Amino acid sequence: MTGTNGTKARTTATRLAVRRGVFVQLRRRLLAKTWLWYACFIALGTVIVVPGRSSRVPVMAAGEIASSDVVMERDVVLPDAESTEEKQRRASFEVLPVYVYDPTVATALIEKLDRVFQDGRRQTGGDSIDLAQRLSEVGSLAIQPAEAEVLRGAGFAEELQGVLREVVQRLYRQGIVSDRMELLHSADRGIILRSADTSDERVELDVYRFQDGGSGLGEVVEQLLAAEPGVQRSWRAPLAAMLARAMVPNVVLDRGETLARRLKAASSVEEVSVRLPRGKVVVRRGDEVSPQTARLLAALAERNTSSQTFLPLAGVALLMGLLAGAWQFFLRRQSPSPEEARIRFGAVVLLTVMVLVLERSFAFLAGGVAASVMRDPFGHVEIYLPALPHGTGPILASLMFGLPVGVLFAMVQSVMVALMLGGDVSVAVYALIAGIAAAFASQRLRERYVLARVGALVAGVNAVAVVGLALWHGKIADGQVLGAHVIAGVLGGVVAAALASFLLPVLESLTGTITDIRLLELSNPNVPLLKQLSLEAPGTFQHSLAMANFAEAAAEAIGANPLLARVCCYYHDIGKLAKPEYFVENQRNDNPHDHLTPWMSALVVSNHVKAGLELAREYKLPEPIRDAIATHHGTKLIRYFYSRAKEKEDPDRGEVQESEFRYPGPKPHSKEMGILLLADAVEAASRTLQDATPGRIQSMIDQVGKNVLDDGQLDECELTLRDIEKIGAAFFWVVSNAFHHRIDYPGFDFNRKRRA
Repeated sequence: MTGTNGTKARTTATRLAVRRGVFVQLRRRLLAKTWLWYACFIALGTVIVVPGRSSRVPVMAAGEIASSDVVMERDVVLPDAESTEEKQRRASFEVLPVYVYDPTVATALIEKLDRVFQDGRRQTGGDSIDLAQRLSEVGSLAIQPAEAEVLRGAGFAEELQGVLREVVQRLYRQGIVSDRMELLHSADRGIILRSADTSDERVELDVYRFQDGGSGLGEVVEQLLAAEPGVQRSWRAPLAAMLARAMVPNVVLDRGETLARRLKAASSVEEVSVRLPRGKVVVRRGDEVSPQTARLLAALAERNTSSQTFLPLAGVALLMGLLAGAWQFFLRRQSPSPEEARIRFGAVVLLTVMVLVLERSFAFLAGGVAASVMRDPFGHVEIYLPALPHGTGPILASLMFGLPVGVLFAMVQSVMVALMLGGDVSVAVYALIAGIAAAFASQRLRERYVLARVGALVAGVNAVAVVGLALWHGKIADGQVLGAHVIAGVLGGVVAAALASFLLPVLESLTGTITDIRLLELSNPNVPLLKQLSLEAPGTFQHSLAMANFAEAAAEAIGANPLLARVCCYYHDIGKLAKPEYFVENQRNDNPHDHLTPWMSALVVSNHVKAGLELAREYKLPEPIRDAIATHHGTKLIRYFYSRAKEKEDPDRGEVQESEFRYPGPKPHSKEMGILLLADAVEAASRTLQDATPGRIQSMIDQVGKNVLDDGQLDECELTLRDIEKIGAAFFWVVSNAFHHRIDYPGFDFNRKRRA
């Protein structure tokens, strides 16, 4: 009958533990759904971050009478396409045309003339047609028969050859262009003259010196020949026609280069924008719409088209996807296990969405304040933007997950806030500085009231950042605006710390994360529950303190959380407060188990887990401590009472079942919980040592560890064999120091038995 009652009690305790773990497991499973949180990060982040579009505005044509007032509800900057085009045209017109000067043209023509004269002197026979054809082929020139006859009549004299060479060189030195009228269009500004062989260029202002290579070139050549006494009058026209036909321009307009330079100049022109401040009346009802106003209304309406609304959403969604991927990659490398990385990712997304909602709310509040103030410059929302709580998220991330996560959160947040507020780089820089300062300031934070000091530090950094950005923008002259910015920055730091203090317990509850602040608060021996334990179960309290030394040393040895391990030790046996006299460390005289059956004794002993969980719920202890209470024995066998039951085993009632003498569990599932199970067993076993030599201590630790491993109690936690070896070494160090020897006190014999 007793065995049946014991089984029912254990079933009840197991169900209680299962019910306790339902919410925990549900929360862990929900946080571990990476795809869900990835989608939430992108979808919610995009909706919150994308700036709101302008309200609908009517489209009116120029000359139309406005049917309603159109007033700007917020600051808007619109591109002025016509002004931009006009500015581009002016910039393009200011680019000088590029002409290429080719010095090889004159040399080539002179060589052709030399070949004509040399061949003519060798062969002077034949009629005019044959002579002209032969000379044309030799000199690669188009020579007419009449011109060939003139050359033959002159006997292809070297003097005439020199005159023609001099005329060619003189004209080419001046420069010959194909279209002089086009060149003269740049007479007031000049041209760029670039050498074809060296690519050197210069500005040529005297464009009138260039000769036209068209029909007027023959007359110019004839005038030059007329000035030569060795050239007969009858020779001038034919020779001038021959040279004019042979002389190609040596100064040529490079249309491609000119166009490229003008396009580059036009593209370098900054877009002209029109700034419409909040409250500006674009057009009043009853007024005639001017062409410029019509263009502004059309541009405002275009900003609200579906394509213009969709594009920012798509762009921000892509950026959110990249940031979420960065978070996943980072947390995989920072977390102790893949499951923990997934859970942390869910928690980070939850924190990010919460912070973005805060940022958006404060930005909306800043806009409302600006709208209610009509006095410049306090009617502009930029005055109040430094008051946004950029430090809240990094403070929370740093406290919950450590400094690296806090710094990365500050960087990601600065990107999202900059996008939210219009993409201003100054906003991103300010948010980044404030966030990183908040993350570093929250390090080694051990008490909640110290968050006020963090707020003061962030406020100071914000003020310096505001002044630095004002200097960078060159806006230091307006002391009134700068003072308002500084005050807003200081307010932003204080508000960030206050919000972090308020939200920290909420996030701890939602994510199951416990911070060092909360752990240190719970480690205070004046906490009512610990105070009660020290008074009503002093042996258990001392066991918990001693066990904490074991667990802390082991956690430090394997890189686990030593503070979490220590605090969990303080509370792991609080269930013994229900019946402290039934546990040997609290007994002074009689042992109540002497009057109970082994089954009932095992039930009483194992019931301290159930009672501990009930106390943990009553005192609202955080989840890791509840885990410690539930798992510090795992499903271990209560060996002492099981042995007593085996001694009293009655064959008629069947064999004693081990399941009736095991703790309800569950088994530990983290490194810290595994350390607690080992530390509890080793600390209890160490008190049974009579002569604590190093060999006996090591043997005791090895035996306890082997028993735990053989029983499969560490199968579900993250401890490796290497970790267990380090834990054993840490335990050996603690036990050895606990059993240190002291010299005898002279005149005292504390080991002598007292006489009756």
